[in-house]
Amino acid sequence: MNYQRILPIPALQPYVRYFGVLESDDAGASSKSFGIIADGCPGLIFQENPDAFLDHAGNVLPQLFLHGLTTKHSGKTTTGSFRNIGVYFQPHAIKSIFGTDACELTNQYIDLHALVKKDLAGRLLEATSTEKRIQMLSRFLCDRLDQNKHRENPRTAWALEKIKKQGAGTSLPEIHSALDLSERSLERIFKTDIGISPKLFARINRFQSSLNHLRSQKFDSLTDVALSNLFYDQSHYIREFKEFSGVTPKQFLRQAHEQAVNFPEWRA
Repeated sequence: MNYQRILPIPALQPYVRYFGVLESDDAGASSKSFGIIADGCPGLIFQENPDAFLDHAGNVLPQLFLHGLTTKHSGKTTTGSFRNIGVYFQPHAIKSIFGTDACELTNQYIDLHALVKKDLAGRLLEATSTEKRIQMLSRFLCDRLDQNKHRENPRTAWALEKIKKQGAGTSLPEIHSALDLSERSLERIFKTDIGISPKLFARINRFQSSLNHLRSQKFDSLTDVALSNLFYDQSHYIREFKEFSGVTPKQFLRQAHEQAVNFPEWRA
C-alpha cells in the first residue's frame, strides 16, 4: 500500500490542507479494516473503483463523495486493489466552497453529484493520471469558490485559530469575551461554518494533539501524555481517546498501521 501527500495550489491553500493519494495493488481476497478517526476536518473522496470500500454499515460508497466533519470514530472495509484521491479540507471549507451549512453534513457523506449536478466523477475516471485528476479537482474547487462568493466569517476564523493555537489550554469564555459574543451566539455561527460547537471542536483538537504526542512515542507513560495535553488524568484521557478513535491508546499503538493520517488500517 502506498500513500502520497500533495500540497494544493496557492489559491486553494486557505481551504485545502492537502491532497492525499492512497493506493494498493493487493488483488488478494482478504478483507482489510480501516478506521476513521475524528480530526475536525471535512473532505472530498474520489474512488477509482467505486466498489472498493464499504462503510461501517456495509454500504457501497459513492465514487465521488463529500463528507462533513466527523465527531466520532467509524470504519471502512475493502477487499482487493484500490486507488483513492482525497481532498483534505480546512474546517470551514464546506460553507466557503459549497455554500452549504456545515452542520448539515456533520458525520454524514453525500454523493457530490447530488449536490452540484455535475458529472465530475466520470471526467475524473477518464483522466489518464493522478496529476491530471488533482488538476481537475483543483479547477472544480476554484470554480466553486468563484460561484459561491461566500467567505469565512471573520469571527469564526478568529475563534478557530485561537482554539488551534491554544490547544488543550483553550479558554472559551475568553473567546466569547474577546468577540463580544454570548456562548449561544458563537455556538450558532460555529455550527453553521464549521459543523459543531466550539467546545466539541476544542475537545477534538485536544484529542488530535494527544494523538500526535502518542505517534511521536516521546513519553514515558500514558499519564505523561494525558497530563501534557491537560486531561484530568489517565482514565479521562483513555475515555476521550476511545470516543474519538474507537480504541484505547495502547490498542492504537499495537494495532494501527497508519500511512494516511487518521485513516489507519487495523491489524491484529
